[in-house]
Formats: sequence, C-alpha cells, structure tokens
Amino acid sequence: MDLEAKRQAIADREGERVGYEFFLISHGKADLSPEVLSNKTTFITVRTLAEYGVKKVGEGKRVFVKIPIDTLLVKVLDLLDSRTVAYKIHPPVVGMGKTVYTRSVSYMEKLKSEGVFISVHADLIAQYDDLVQIADMVEFDARRVDLKEVHRLRDMGVKVLITGIDSGRYYNRFRSYADCFQGDYIDEGMTLEKIRIAPYLKSTLLRLLVLLNTAQSPTEFAKVIETDVGMSAKLLRFVNSAFFSLRKKIASLDQAAIYFGLKNLRNFVLVLSMNDYATVKNPVAWRRSLIRARIMEELSKAVNPDLSSEAYMVGLFSLIDLILGVGPLEFLKEVNADETVLRAFEDKSSPLAKLLEVASLLEDKEREIIASKDPLSLPVIRDVASGLGLSGKDVLEILKGSCLMADTIIHL
Repeated sequence: MDLEAKRQAIADREGERVGYEFFLISHGKADLSPEVLSNKTTFITVRTLAEYGVKKVGEGKRVFVKIPIDTLLVKVLDLLDSRTVAYKIHPPVVGMGKTVYTRSVSYMEKLKSEGVFISVHADLIAQYDDLVQIADMVEFDARRVDLKEVHRLRDMGVKVLITGIDSGRYYNRFRSYADCFQGDYIDEGMTLEKIRIAPYLKSTLLRLLVLLNTAQSPTEFAKVIETDVGMSAKLLRFVNSAFFSLRKKIASLDQAAIYFGLKNLRNFVLVLSMNDYATVKNPVAWRRSLIRARIMEELSKAVNPDLSSEAYMVGLFSLIDLILGVGPLEFLKEVNADETVLRAFEDKSSPLAKLLEVASLLEDKEREIIASKDPLSLPVIRDVASGLGLSGKDVLEILKGSCLMADTIIHL
C-alpha cells in the first residue's frame, strides 16, 4: 500500500500557526481493514516522524500526532522527544478493557509530567470524563460540535480545537468559541514523503530477527514482549487457547514464555509481527503459510530434528511473494536468514526443499483430507507417511494440528 506523509497546520484565532499535525494518508486499493490500518499506520507514522525529524516537520512549532488510546502504550513512542510533540488521543480502534485504560491513563499522566501537550477527542471525553483532568485541549469535529460541552470545557480552562474547518462558514461560526482550528480552509496540507507499507514491515522483521538471534532465555523475550500491550495480550490468548488445551490458565508473560520455550517464542513473535497485515492483505496465502510452517516443523522433528526451526521459517516465508510482493529468496537474504533456509529456495534437492514439497502437498489437499470419511486411506496420506517413515495417523494429526494453529493465530 502507498502511503503519503503529510503535515497540516493548526492555527489560533488570530491565524497564527501554533503547530502541525503529522499524519499518513493511503492511496490506491484499501487492502487493510480500518482497524488494522489505524494501528499499523500509528506505528509507521511515529517511525516516519522520528526518521524525518520532528524539528524539520514542526519548524519550531509542536508536532501533533494522532494516537488511538488503545495503542498509546506502543514502545515506538519513545522515539519522539516529549518536548517537541503533542498527542491527539482518539477513541480506541477496538474495545478497550479496564486494565488497558488504566495503564493508558497512567502513561498519559507520565507524558504530561514530561512536558507533552495532550489533546483528547471529545468522543473519548464523552466515554471517560476523567480524561478532562489530563487534557490540555479537547478536539471536536466541525460537523458535530456540542456548544454546551465547549462552554463547559472553556470554563474549566481547557482549550478547544475544532478540526474539519473546510470553509469560511465553519471558521466564522466557531471563531468566537474555539481556541485553535484545523482543516483545509486553514491549511490544505503539505506532502513531505511518499512511502510504502511493505518496506516498513520488512524493516520491522529485520530488527526482530536481530533480537531473535541475541535473546538467550525465554524470560529475556518476555521483557521485550511486555512493552507491547497488544503482543502481550495475544501471547496470553494464544497459550490459553484451545490449541494447547491447558488444564490451568497461564496468567503471566513469564509463565507463558517459559512454557513456550525460546525456540517457540521466536516463531511466535515472527508470526505476530506479520499477522495483522498479512491476514488482511492476503488471508488465504497467510493461512497457507502458517499451515506449511507448522507441518514442516512437525515433520522435521520426525525426520531431521536439528532443522526444525529452519523448517518452520521455510514454510512461513514460502508464500511471501503473495503477501509482500517480494520473492522468498530476496526477502530471506535481506533479513539475513540462515544459509540452510536460503538453500531450500536455491536448491530443489536440499532436505528442506523436499520437505517443503511435502508440506505444500498436504496443505494443498487439506480440504479433501479433512472432508474425507476415511482420510487414512487417501493416497496422499499413505504416500507421505511411507516416504517419511511415519504412520498415516501421525501425518493426519500433524495436518489437523497445523490447521488449528493457523486458524488460532489468525483470529488472535
């Protein structure tokens, strides 16, 4: 997806620019759902702003960044200098529980103590009125301004920002009520940079793979994961899902990390870093990749245990051309994958290349196998079992378990 980095001025009553909002807009086909796009672009927006330079964008003024409150705890915000940015806190993209809300409020209070200017959207104030105590400013949309609420806030000493000012009519209507204004009538905005979403995903994976190769223990991984509320929740949901069928629920990240083990954590974090994007960009290809990865890992445990981690990665990235539009070999070289993994795509006679053929065959025949009244009698099950020295029952269970794992991860 093509993204355009822009800035738009925010002005006061006298027309003086008090800051700029930095944001991304998408072009072309909307291949991400609104929920995924909002969360993904929050991350990319902050990364882009940090790399482009806050001072360069703001030219001495504060730079505003829109942040859904449920993504406020993303570690990437640490890249920005609190003295030069302002956060426009908006309602959550998805539902928000009490724990996430409490932590988000604590983080907002911390930001404010560090000098961050905080604007809170009126829709969020309507749900959580206590946020008025933190807000320096409350943002209203020009087409649905509650003047009674505006007067209440002004009486409390809270500034009011009206966005969506796209005509002189709106500007004149609210000029005596609001403190600041934003919209095409004030400033049509300025394009700063054009980027694509896929390269950011690849760079994220690159940094992640470096971490995967340096972490020495599961608890070390847990410390990294716990900085990301979303990833923490998904890890706990996954380990407590029907896929594992645990008798006792795991409640802490440390417990989950130890249960997974270092190798499985590596696989999980890799998958999770792509999951939101891949499931929407090409959900069929992503599910197939997850199934192949699990099949290859399990088959490798039986025929070549030392290569089970590499087998998983080969299966996971075997359809990356359909997901990111880049060939598996090109992508894996870019992220410095192990030579054994690369060989699976360079040499069709290599052990992992042969195993990928088997995994691809099973994945391709999944529906036929699962729908069969007697799957053990199917030639594909018999041939795979015979070729690998396994029982037909073992092969069938590996396929079923792989499908369950894929469906569980996609719906985390």
